[in-house]
Amino acid sequence: MKIAVLIDSGSNYYGENINLEGLYCVSLQVITPEKGLRDGQEITSVETYRLIEKGMMLKTSGPIVQDVHDVVQQIKKVGYDSVYCINITTGLSSTIPTVKMVVEQEGLTYFGIDCFTTARVQLECAMKARKMFDQGQSVDKVQQELQDMIDHSITFVIPIDMKHLQRGGRLTPMAAKLAGLLKITPILYLNEETKGKIESYKKVRTMNKAMNYVLEHFIEKGIDSSYKVCVTHVLAPETANKMVELLTSKIENLDVYVVDLVSVVGVHTGLGCLALQYVKK
Repeated sequence: MKIAVLIDSGSNYYGENINLEGLYCVSLQVITPEKGLRDGQEITSVETYRLIEKGMMLKTSGPIVQDVHDVVQQIKKVGYDSVYCINITTGLSSTIPTVKMVVEQEGLTYFGIDCFTTARVQLECAMKARKMFDQGQSVDKVQQELQDMIDHSITFVIPIDMKHLQRGGRLTPMAAKLAGLLKITPILYLNEETKGKIESYKKVRTMNKAMNYVLEHFIEKGIDSSYKVCVTHVLAPETANKMVELLTSKIENLDVYVVDLVSVVGVHTGLGCLALQYVKK
């Protein structure tokens, strides 16, 4: 059995410039009022956020079905007979069933797992799977290892643009107005517990308080150098760097880095958003 690993651009595969033999990617879409653009290939996260900065309301969508066929056909030509897929969670997208359908239509064996999020957790799982398959590990062993990583992961999202959430349908006008008047900063999260759906974790008054609540969670869960931590943002590098300083001041030898938030999330949360993930290595 020769197994390819397939992910999507929600993992930030293109933004991270990943080039790993046997690891393939298909683009999700950023939808403008005029057309759909392949995320990471036809438009970057920063270019996406510059459009939002200009007042454009954008949407996101799963991959073009023909693009999935093209990638799977490429996988077949190389000689793979099976595909292990780690796609953006079903809580955010219908990509997983779409990819499964195409893989099976192309006559290959489908394996996969729901990471219950996207971005760095998804990418870490994919690179781990690729490494294990290259070492000759079985699908069952890979499944167990990835499940352990997923069990020890979380994604926090801290949006600050309530008007953007209102325009995108994530908040009612009344809720957005109330949040603005009370200066509420919501802390949202998703993981296996939420089945990949974004849920409320805490509501606080300021970004500083939000960051401290997240730090408390990290400490409570015993996050240390055995975890990969990713701090992401939507055109808010100073906030992201401040979060890194806060984390590293309290947790020694933390493996943390900063990157732009993936478009599939940032399009919906708006400018100034901060997001954090940890995943067990």
